[in-house]
Amino acid sequence: MVIGHFKSQCKQINETCKTCGEQCVDLKLHNCSQVEKCIHCQQNHKSNALKCPVVKSYRAELTKKILDINSRSMPKPMPKNNIYNYNYTYDASNFPPLPHAQSNLNSNNLMMIKLDDLIEKMTEVKDHLATLAINNEKFEQFMQDKNQHDDLTKQQIDSLLNNDNAIKKDLVQHSLLIERHENMFIKLLIPMFEDLFTLIAGQNQDK
Repeated sequence: MVIGHFKSQCKQINETCKTCGEQCVDLKLHNCSQVEKCIHCQQNHKSNALKCPVVKSYRAELTKKILDINSRSMPKPMPKNNIYNYNYTYDASNFPPLPHAQSNLNSNNLMMIKLDDLIEKMTEVKDHLATLAINNEKFEQFMQDKNQHDDLTKQQIDSLLNNDNAIKKDLVQHSLLIERHENMFIKLLIPMFEDLFTLIAGQNQDK
């Protein structure tokens, strides 16, 4: 594979994993084997490793070309005998005075002021972060208490539902028991009372 060009200039369609050297359509979906194999020299290192002999050779050649270009672009020194004779007269009015350099003391004071401002802002940020941490701990404790309260409330609701179901079962059984007793009273006791009343009425007629 040719090196030394931008990705936008590459003619290869698929992407290449720099670790295992395999090609794929999308590196995000690539399942790399983590076995290093250089695509330039086929040795066991990553393709972008500086120890690769192909990469070393390319870097050396590129450095040599840059040095050659710089050496050709440097201006040649003028020969010593090429001296021009100008009639020059110095005039101080043509050169305005340069501003006085600020003293090191002022620079140091300005630097100290900036450092103090920076330290003050960092302290404010630290205090703000500490406040956020405290509020976060309070919120986490609130959520923990809320979850515990919700669990307790759910348990109480479940207990009430169980009690309600038990009461409904008891009412059904009680209704069945009453209905059974009523049937027993109608079928047994009422005929007995009717026979007893008939017997008493017959005895009264005999008298």
